[in-house]
Amino acid sequence: MTGNRGQTTIDFAIGTSVFLITVAFVVAFVPGIFQPFADGPQEELAGVDRIADTLVYDLLDDGDSGAPLDRECTIAFFDGDSTDTGCAFDDGDSFASQVGLSAGHHANVTLVAGDSGGGGPHPVCSDGTRITVSATDECTSGFALDAGEPVPPDGASVIGRRVVYVDGTTATVIVRMW
Repeated sequence: MTGNRGQTTIDFAIGTSVFLITVAFVVAFVPGIFQPFADGPQEELAGVDRIADTLVYDLLDDGDSGAPLDRECTIAFFDGDSTDTGCAFDDGDSFASQVGLSAGHHANVTLVAGDSGGGGPHPVCSDGTRITVSATDECTSGFALDAGEPVPPDGASVIGRRVVYVDGTTATVIVRMW
């Protein structure tokens, strides 16, 4: 009767192998199914582009299509003064409310440009009336054209860029969001 008996050891090994392969598949691929519903950088990617477009095309635009940024409004946006400027934003509002930043999100906007010798990027600075590019990593006179919260040195951020022309200077608007 031993010739009609099934091979239980081989059947057990095959069944166990199929079970382990199924468990490995579930552990490897099921989390990816739920990925679109988990928190990720997708929200920040859309937010950083929206903030960059709002700044360049709405708040700081001089009104002519394809024209440079308005010099006075650009200086007023970054100077931290709360005087009424007649620009498309209320200078008394916080940076977050000016760009429509929702609670729990953090952002920073900085203007940088290369120097005339091809180096850079260096901060774009203003003395309150003119916009210039610093020759060093710091603004030696006036203030740097940046707004928002300081960028964390060790945190990851999403970056959006727009190349602009303001007061005779070609600059890059860099928006960082984390």
